[in-house]
Amino acid sequence: MAAFTLIELIVVILIIAVLMTLAFPAFQGLQNQMKRAQARNDLVQIVTAVNAFYTEYGKYPLATSDTIYGPAATSNAALFNELRATATQTQNPRQIIFISPPDAKDPARPRSGIGTSAGAGQFFDPWGAPYHVEIDGNYNNQIDANPYSANAGSSSLRAGVIAWSFGKDTQSQSTSTPSDKNTGTNKDDVISWQ
Repeated sequence: MAAFTLIELIVVILIIAVLMTLAFPAFQGLQNQMKRAQARNDLVQIVTAVNAFYTEYGKYPLATSDTIYGPAATSNAALFNELRATATQTQNPRQIIFISPPDAKDPARPRSGIGTSAGAGQFFDPWGAPYHVEIDGNYNNQIDANPYSANAGSSSLRAGVIAWSFGKDTQSQSTSTPSDKNTGTNKDDVISWQ
């Protein structure tokens, strides 16, 4: 009965290691594409939920002027408490659930869901940053503070609500390079209005 020699075993292990090294970047790329698709789906749900709230109550939740909810502004927890009809909501008297994202699986490092411990009540993107949502609280069907005006050429957008995620690098287009001159966004950003 023939057995593997030590040299043959080492060669097999090296071949497996090389194949794994070649496959790992492809796996990471696929994983990132899946996260972008999840973020895009979440953004569509957020915009739809805010617009449904407006249809039901004749006003946007919480906003009395153009308001941004997200990490750099007001926490998005209050907004999602209204849209999820939680016990802390105040403007959803019919207790209508407009959006129902899952709780984040890891309470200490929330991703892809509602934070339960760290960032409690906030809706986090697949990379672990809270989603940004801007609502037209002035009711002029115009978002005056376009977050991508630096490269988009316009400081306002014709919309009642927009939402976005800065993607894997968690950087806005104004602080990271290179930016995509066609859309005015960083290449990994996910936005709801295009």
